[in-house]
Amino acid sequence: MNVATALLELVGRNMTDEPSSSNEPTLPSESQCDVVMVRVGIDIGNTAIKVVTEGASTGENAGVNRDRGPQLRSISLRDPEWITQCVEHLRTLGKQLAECKSSDCESVCYDVRVASVNRGSAEPLVTALDDAFYECIRVRFVTHQDVSMTIDVNYPDRVGIDRLLGAEAAFRRHAAPVIIVDAGTTVTVDFVSAEGVFCGGAILPGLEMQTAALAAGTDALPKLDWASHRCREMPEGPGRDTVAAMRLGVLSSVAGAVERLLRIYGGAATLVVTGGDAGCLVDALPANYQAVEEPHLVAQALLDLLRPNE
Repeated sequence: MNVATALLELVGRNMTDEPSSSNEPTLPSESQCDVVMVRVGIDIGNTAIKVVTEGASTGENAGVNRDRGPQLRSISLRDPEWITQCVEHLRTLGKQLAECKSSDCESVCYDVRVASVNRGSAEPLVTALDDAFYECIRVRFVTHQDVSMTIDVNYPDRVGIDRLLGAEAAFRRHAAPVIIVDAGTTVTVDFVSAEGVFCGGAILPGLEMQTAALAAGTDALPKLDWASHRCREMPEGPGRDTVAAMRLGVLSSVAGAVERLLRIYGGAATLVVTGGDAGCLVDALPANYQAVEEPHLVAQALLDLLRPNE
């Protein structure tokens, strides 16, 4: 049994696109009644979740919410109240969208798609969402079947869904072939061919993971705060203190690995860098690579899936 199946069984009110049975709740259609539909994409990583939302409504004000554009919220999994923050964020958003609609609005419903590489965090979050919005919610897990591109690797079903979604979003938005570097807890460097085929890639420890290993394996080296703006200051020479030396060493190891992988993959390709440490890595790469910084590719892919066919 895969993760998506297990979690869908845990939360009885979550539904797939299959026709529902007579005793199974369904979301009202925007074309059938006055309802504000809150479309939510949740990207669950190893250190944070990203919640991307886009609302749509019926009636004469149908265009109001789209004009506002998507909203993105990042919540650290280190915060003990991260689930509560996510629920309250969605509740607040629903109220805001309802206020944009006419006074005839009768209900707010949530259509949620979850992309997860973190089973331990996905399970309690889905349960909390169902408890909070049980009257009108559908939660679906994004799987490999939602990815339209061909996956040409030895074990396609083992590729992380975040890698595939980011690759597909990059391919849709940039000239191919495309190399996608996702700089998060780990750094993945993936290749999509000119024909839109996902050809695999490489995985290495991310900036924080490397510095945490240095701190854990030594008595004197500290942990670094890569969220600080200082992470974008690549030293031009030898580090003149411990922190500078660590930043130079870790950034150089990741940037150097990316440069080597680009040579291994060969040929001219658009380089797209995403993830929480995208800015740090882009600044550490040679300018001639002309890397495109897009920190929220997976969230953009979730929005693509959430938008109704028009």
